[in-house]
Amino acid sequence: MLGKKKTHTKHFQLKSINDLDMCVFIVKRKFEGDLRALIEEYDGRILSVVPASGISHSSMFEAISSISEPCSVAFCTARSEDSKKLIYKVSEELELYKPNNGKAFKIDITGYLGAKALFL
Repeated sequence: MLGKKKTHTKHFQLKSINDLDMCVFIVKRKFEGDLRALIEEYDGRILSVVPASGISHSSMFEAISSISEPCSVAFCTARSEDSKKLIYKVSEELELYKPNNGKAFKIDITGYLGAKALFL
């Protein structure tokens, strides 16, 4: 996947994009490649993926991150009508519903800094 330009098979017209959500995924670093593929498959557009740490084995130590695994945080945008399915499918495929496997959530960013341009 490295060095290969990603192309989106589904292009949107500006007038067909209603609201946008920012989807944030926090996953174990070993799932980063799978996460990228799933985001693309379910019509999300990756903005950034950054390394982090903090998926703790114990909630008692979560605040100080003394027992944590390397993870990746992915920021992407998706049309509001697609974001729920995107989060559901990624959570299902990567088993984010299990404790310590990660997190997924969305933030409304309608009209935020020209974010619609990613879909054209």
